[in-house]
Amino acid sequence: MVKISIGLTDSIDKLMKLLKMKVNPYFILGISKNALPVQTKSVFRKKMLEARDNDELRAKICIAYDIIVNKNYYIECENDMYILNLGVENSKVIPAYHYTIIGDCYHLMEEIEKNEKLLSFKDPLERNLLYIAARNGHVNACEYLINKGIKVNELQKHGSTPLHGAAYYGQINVVKLLLSYGAKTNIKNKFGNLPADEAMTEEIKNILKEGEKDLILKLYQSLNSKSIAKKMIPISYNGNIIAKKIVCDLINLSKEYKLEEVERKWLTAWHGTNYNVLESIAEIGLKPAGGVNKKGEEIQVCISHIGRDRTVDEIKDWANGIFVSPSIFYCCHDAYAKEICCNNEQYEVLVEVKVKPNSYKEHKSTCPSYKPKKDEPVMLEYRIAADNEKDVQVYSLTFVKSEFLETIKEYDEGEIFKKK
Repeated sequence: MVKISIGLTDSIDKLMKLLKMKVNPYFILGISKNALPVQTKSVFRKKMLEARDNDELRAKICIAYDIIVNKNYYIECENDMYILNLGVENSKVIPAYHYTIIGDCYHLMEEIEKNEKLLSFKDPLERNLLYIAARNGHVNACEYLINKGIKVNELQKHGSTPLHGAAYYGQINVVKLLLSYGAKTNIKNKFGNLPADEAMTEEIKNILKEGEKDLILKLYQSLNSKSIAKKMIPISYNGNIIAKKIVCDLINLSKEYKLEEVERKWLTAWHGTNYNVLESIAEIGLKPAGGVNKKGEEIQVCISHIGRDRTVDEIKDWANGIFVSPSIFYCCHDAYAKEICCNNEQYEVLVEVKVKPNSYKEHKSTCPSYKPKKDEPVMLEYRIAADNEKDVQVYSLTFVKSEFLETIKEYDEGEIFKKK
C-alpha cells in the first residue's frame, strides 16, 4: 500500500502554486543558461543526491530540471523566467505530469483515478510517468504506477527502462523497488548500456550485480518470457519486504471454468516445495505422486513423506493425490518447504493455489513435529484426488522470509500473504 506523507503533500501544494508563478530554473540549479546538456544533467544528478533527505528541495530541483530539458509545457518570460503553459492542449495532462515530476503521489492518484488513459501518457521526449518518477526518485509514485499497470520494463525512446533512469540518476531506493517488482538488469539501451553500466554510484552498481544473481528474479524473468508469469510483487509489513510473489497466468485452467469465478470463489491454499521444481509446477500445475513432470519423468514421493501404497484415513495409496493446506505456516514446515538463500536472506518456497470448492477432503496433520499457531485449524491437509487435478490451479509462486515467519504467533496474521 502506498503511504502518503501529509507534510510532503502540504509542501508540494506550495510548489504547485509556485509553478503558476514565474520560476528561474537556472537560479535553482545554479547553472548558466548557456550550460551544455551534459553539464545540466551532471548538476541535476549531484543536487538530487545532496537533497536526498529534503523532499521539498528535491521537488524544486526536479521542476527546474524539467523546465530546462522539456520546455514544451512551459512559457518563457523575461529574465530567464518560466511559467506553466496551461493552454487547452496541455490542460488534461499537465496536472498528472507535474504531480509525477515533484512526487505528489496523493494528487497523482486522484488524477489517474479520474482518467486512467494517463497511464499510457508519454511526454514530448517519449518518457512515460514511471520513468519520470523513477528518474526523480519518487518511490511512492513508482509503486503506485506499477500497481496501476505500467510495465516495469517498458522501453523509452532510447531503449532505456525505468531501472536505467533510476540507476543513472542515483535513486537507490527506486532501484531496490523496481528490482522487487521484477525489473530486468539485462536490458541494453540503444547506447549499448545495461543499468549497471550507467549506475551513478558503486553501491547501486553492486545492488544491480546482486540482482543478476537473484534466484527469484531469474525465475520470474524465465516464466515471464514464456508468458506464464504476468508480474512480480513484493509483500511489505511495517515498511519492510517480507515476501515476494510471482503471479502466474492461469494457463492450465480448464475451459469449463471461468477465470473470474476461480479468482473470486475458489479457495486460496498453499503447497510447500523445492525451488528446483517451481518452473515445472508453473508450466503444468501441481501433479500427484506417480504423475509426470514437464520432462516426462515420473514424480516421486519425497523420502520424508508418506510413501506410495500406504493407507491413511481409509484412503488407499494416500500419496497418489495433490496436497495443499489452508495454512501457509504448515506448508512452511521444513518437511514441505525447502529454503533458498537470495541476496543473503533465507526464503521459504511455496506455491499459492486456487482450489475448487468441494473438490478436496480435509484431514488432520500428518506431520508429528509441526506445532500449530494460535487459532490454526485442526484440519490442516486438503487432499485432492489424482483424477481431479484440474480442480487445483497454480496462482502464484511465493517466497516468504524465514526470519519474518519466526515472529508470527497467530494464524490470522497469515492473511497478509494473500496480497494480489
